[in-house]
Amino acid sequence: MNYINTRVMQVITEEKLDFTNNGDLTENLISAIIYKYEDRRKILHTEYRDEIRREAKLEKISSANGSTKIYSPSYDMISYLIN
Repeated sequence: MNYINTRVMQVITEEKLDFTNNGDLTENLISAIIYKYEDRRKILHTEYRDEIRREAKLEKISSANGSTKIYSPSYDMISYLIN
């Protein structure tokens, strides 16, 4: 199984959470939002994750270097790949 390294950052405070797993940028961003701001006990509940996904209003951003980032304006958090 290939794991990827994802960083999720709170844009204003620059607080960072790193993930090494097979989740994509969106799923890791949702996990970070739940971990930081919501009910951690529900982190694996699909319906709860879907609710947070709707509230987060996720946007896909393409960088000048061709990389992709996922941004949540509601929580002011962004996820991106790291080496």
